[in-house]
Amino acid sequence: MRKYLSVLFSFHLLVLCAGCGESSSEEPRIVVLGVDGLDPAMLTERIERGLCPNLGQLVAEGTFAALGTSWPPQSPVAWSNFITGVNPGRHGLFDFVHPNRANYGVQNSMSATEEVGLELSLFGYRLPLTGGNQVTTRDFPAFWDVMADAGVPVTVCRIPAAFPLEDVSDAVVFPDMGTPDITGAAAGKATLWTEKQTAVRKDGESTRTRPIELDRSRMDGGRGTAKVNISLQGPDDTLIDLQDLEEDLRVAEKAGDMATVLRLRARMARERESTQPGVLWLDMTSPESVLAVEINDNFVLAGVGEWTDWIPVEFPMLGGAMNLAGWTRFLFSGTEPFEVYAAPIQIDPWNPAMPVSSPEEASAELADAIGPYYTQGFPDAYKAYKAGLLDTPNFVSQSDTVMEEREAMLDWAMDGFERDGGVLFFYVGSLDLRCHMLWFAQDANHPHKEDGVTENHGDEIDRIYSQVDAMVGRLVDRLRPNDQFMVISDHGFAPFRRKMHVNDWLVEKGWLVLKDGAEVGNFRVGAVLEDGSPDPESSIVDWGKTKAWCVGFNGIHLNRVGREGLGIVTEEESDALLTEISEALLQEKDRDGTPVFHSVKRATKVFSGPHVSDAPDLQLGFARGYGASDECAVGEITGEGNLVDNDSRWSGSHLMAPEVVPGVFLCRESREIASNPRLRDITATLYKMVGVTPPDGMDGYNIFNN
Repeated sequence: MRKYLSVLFSFHLLVLCAGCGESSSEEPRIVVLGVDGLDPAMLTERIERGLCPNLGQLVAEGTFAALGTSWPPQSPVAWSNFITGVNPGRHGLFDFVHPNRANYGVQNSMSATEEVGLELSLFGYRLPLTGGNQVTTRDFPAFWDVMADAGVPVTVCRIPAAFPLEDVSDAVVFPDMGTPDITGAAAGKATLWTEKQTAVRKDGESTRTRPIELDRSRMDGGRGTAKVNISLQGPDDTLIDLQDLEEDLRVAEKAGDMATVLRLRARMARERESTQPGVLWLDMTSPESVLAVEINDNFVLAGVGEWTDWIPVEFPMLGGAMNLAGWTRFLFSGTEPFEVYAAPIQIDPWNPAMPVSSPEEASAELADAIGPYYTQGFPDAYKAYKAGLLDTPNFVSQSDTVMEEREAMLDWAMDGFERDGGVLFFYVGSLDLRCHMLWFAQDANHPHKEDGVTENHGDEIDRIYSQVDAMVGRLVDRLRPNDQFMVISDHGFAPFRRKMHVNDWLVEKGWLVLKDGAEVGNFRVGAVLEDGSPDPESSIVDWGKTKAWCVGFNGIHLNRVGREGLGIVTEEESDALLTEISEALLQEKDRDGTPVFHSVKRATKVFSGPHVSDAPDLQLGFARGYGASDECAVGEITGEGNLVDNDSRWSGSHLMAPEVVPGVFLCRESREIASNPRLRDITATLYKMVGVTPPDGMDGYNIFNN
């Protein structure tokens, strides 16, 4: 079963330490609160305004310092530094995405899928007998496994870059960022049904839009009831045997018959799709309109602007031989036009299609305590908000539901900590995502503007800081006098006003060469054949002349001989080329003369360990206010120019030089600490506090001098 589901989903600082002293003769009792994106300057300013009294008290009575983040300061990289206590050159994660150096494509940085070996063809399905499992790419032990093996009780209640779970120790672990919804979408896939006349059917990476027609003919004067049938889309049944269609597709592609190619691809998609029917009922018989959602004889209700409770859904697989269970909830967005939004369908914690906790039964224990919950990582609906499926009030209300859910999780986790002691790590991601999505609302200098948002939502970042502060107070109230307590952040935050199309810049400078006559405009540098090998004929890039390229947010890769599929840069040439590109980047200035880069570093200067050769050759440390475009992440060449306004709701960022966006360190006791503490040093400090010998090769060190 697990092998089947692994294939199914494969595609898709502030340390607040309450009593951070040396461990006594008693068993260790340590709580670590991880707050993604908590910024030292922003926190200090809000403490001064009285918005964070609990954190303010801890700052006043304890030790407060900036916490060094990772190169680059991206969440999966930084949290992997904390998980392991080593730098990316040892654990192997360098970005949100990694390049496929063989074909110049994009792949997941946090997980990989083993090749399927033996297969069994049975009743129209191809069932893998060997291989096909999803595995983590992290190549260094997690602190929770080492500590648990040494006999320390450890619970990790949500943490990024921990999916898929390894389940190699007695630690209790719930992953966060990187954990997919039931369709395999890493950030979840939401759906909007709308009566808007301008709406068109659209499928994006994380969203679906479905135009609907609500029959209002039976309403009298705008009063009455109406309904519309809907279909919720589940995961593709990838084990269906479509070898005949796949062969027909290869023949059509080879012949250049695009009409047949499109027809076959559409048919294959229909063959694989799984759906759950439902009904949306609009009740306007009273002054307050009500939405009722019916799925499998279950009903949930909501008023306008409200969320329904969770409702179960099921998707048939293997011809109905089994069902995959999930949960979703709906937002009643409005009546004129009628609009309903469905959250991404969550993996059922009681009957998980893939493990969303370790041990697997822990997700059911949590759900027994708090009910169905967001099992996907980064559950705040930032992708739907960025794509326009949600307006600002509804994005904020959804994010508030995530925070309410985390508070319930915290109570459950603290119940276990009070009983078992040991180490508890608890993670909050909403502050990071609200800073990303709502920075423009409180930044008069940001190029993105929306009517009414600043006036009505300009205080949302203040509010999420206050919500986190209230959570800190809630947690501190449950600690025993000698319990040790830390709060850590992976990085800080800054405005993101101007974005750079790095591949466009490389084209202009002549290091990325296009074929004669190639037309640019959101073309990816990579093109692949059916077997995954590079397709130089289809790509607009002349790889025989290209020396550098970009996939990801903070790096440039050389087109190296023996590493890239069509590499031309030799080891002897690389040193001078890296110097040349670095100097050119550091000379880049905006239209007002502001430098675009704070620093540019070679991978060999900032990383050490067995994976340095896997890193982007140059690390791009953008200056405050600047960053790489979304198009860089997937290796696109846009034709829009090198540096353009960031006219997007994604308006705050931390994908800059590490010195620009440090995290925070805070200890409730007044302690003498080492200078310039880094996130990975917190891991070494925890090992010291619990009296467990860390693995060989640790980069971090204990930060406490007394």
